[in-house]
Amino acid sequence: MISKVDNAVLDAIRERRSVRTFTSQPVTDEQVQAVLEAGRWAPSALNSQPWDFIVVKDSETRSKMAHILRRVTVAWGGFSGAPVTIVVSVDAKRDPAHHVEDGAAAAQNMCLAAHSMGLGSSWAGIYSGRVRRGSAEYALKKLLALPASHRIVAVVPLGVANGNGNGHESARIPLQEMVHNDRFTPRQRYLS
Repeated sequence: MISKVDNAVLDAIRERRSVRTFTSQPVTDEQVQAVLEAGRWAPSALNSQPWDFIVVKDSETRSKMAHILRRVTVAWGGFSGAPVTIVVSVDAKRDPAHHVEDGAAAAQNMCLAAHSMGLGSSWAGIYSGRVRRGSAEYALKKLLALPASHRIVAVVPLGVANGNGNGHESARIPLQEMVHNDRFTPRQRYLS
């Protein structure tokens, strides 16, 4: 049995939940800057930092984004209710091999930073193998005027949670069922 270690980072990781509905309470510019700073400090392959963050506050643009996101997430309706949405895009030319991982790390940092400030967030994964005409990523790239070399990894709505995130505790597979010593050993997994 692995003991529970207590520290602020691990507590934030354990406590963060995906928020899908938001109040109309505004998010301050200082809070947005802090969330963006957390994304900026994410790790990236060879420190390539291939990300660009598009901060969307315009309600009409957020509404159009939510309409597009209905193709990829059941939470699309709540996205337009968030006062701020951050689009995590990455320049595939800056890091051809690891841009997706780099963007995912930035998005996770942003969600954790938001939680640490009492804000709610979640993320909709947008990236797919190729950008295809008619895909959600294609439509978002066009709406936000992203260059051809950029890919959208995630869309992160940001705001004050309307309730307790997704409304339930997040079940986790016990650690001992996913840790293997020296080599993989198959085990039966159960979610409770």
